Amino acid sequence: MVALKMILLIVSLGMDTLLISISLGFIKTKGKVKIALIFAFAEALMPLVGLFIGKGAGQLFGEWASLIGGIALLVVAVWLVFFEDEDEEDKLERNLVGWTLIITAVSISLDELAIGFSIGLIGIPIALTIILVALQAFVFTFLGLAFGSKLKRYLGEWAEKLAGIILGLLGLWILFDAILHLYHHG
Repeated sequence: MVALKMILLIVSLGMDTLLISISLGFIKTKGKVKIALIFAFAEALMPLVGLFIGKGAGQLFGEWASLIGGIALLVVAVWLVFFEDEDEEDKLERNLVGWTLIITAVSISLDELAIGFSIGLIGIPIALTIILVALQAFVFTFLGLAFGSKLKRYLGEWAEKLAGIILGLLGLWILFDAILHLYHHG
């Protein structure tokens, strides 16, 4: 039963990582390993942060973590759709770097923060769970970036806009889910 809980937890946590990585693969083809490592680090760090914050403070912040993550994804999406410089010939070959990389990594790992608040209570081994979360984040990110970069050639100039739209829709979904959760528990 513990193994099933862990598999379901790890796979469900990886779905947003995979979707975001595919959309980022549309526009970012360089530095896949670096991006995958940063995403894995962020997703492994967040449960530890949640664990150390503790249950009392964690419940309050945990209620808002998904909301913050959804907003952060929307900010990145708006940037990609409306503000990215379209005159650069090599814009699709740039690396995902700096604040965009950090904001994206943190925004997709906020659900892991909430997991950290209750990780001890759901009856799964903490260290193994964190290792598996990091591993799935690395694998899903790398696969998503590779798959997205393969699709990029078929999408041409729409790749970046599509990536922004996908990130925006995912951000809206996370935001909507967070608002519903807050409404039902508030």
